[in-house]
Amino acid sequence: MIKEWENRTAILANLLNPAFCGEIIRRFIKAYNDKSDKQASFILCFIVLPILLHKETREQLPKTTNTHLLTWIDSKDALFIDFPSRVKNMKTYTKEALMFLLYQEAIIFNVEARIETTAFRKKRHNGEGTEEVDEIFKKAEFLGKWLTKAEDIKTLFSFLRITP
Repeated sequence: MIKEWENRTAILANLLNPAFCGEIIRRFIKAYNDKSDKQASFILCFIVLPILLHKETREQLPKTTNTHLLTWIDSKDALFIDFPSRVKNMKTYTKEALMFLLYQEAIIFNVEARIETTAFRKKRHNGEGTEEVDEIFKKAEFLGKWLTKAEDIKTLFSFLRITP
């Protein structure tokens, strides 16, 4: 169940607001779709926020997509010990972000139930802390490109210790 706004702490409301989380996911989807001959699947969206909003994991992402995804996950085992709980804790925020993107018509589901981005005009963000926001957005685009190399989602999820 999605927590009512008045029941959220200020930190949660700011960090995990649907517009911010939605923009992270939208950039992931766009990068994935631009790099791949197929569109992003709904299920992949649920690992984006747990990877990118976990600072330690985000900072240890490789520099290029040439790094083998499953080998990297295996070599960073300590980062993924609590990954199933991160996914579970972020599930509500991921759903909320996807609903926001659908409402804003920034994404659509095609006839194959895959996600496509629309011609959506991004708003510039200004103010304090924009360096970290820029880094998260950049890593979202990287992650989108990198996950196109995952041959099988079930295998990827198995390495991440989660089940679809």
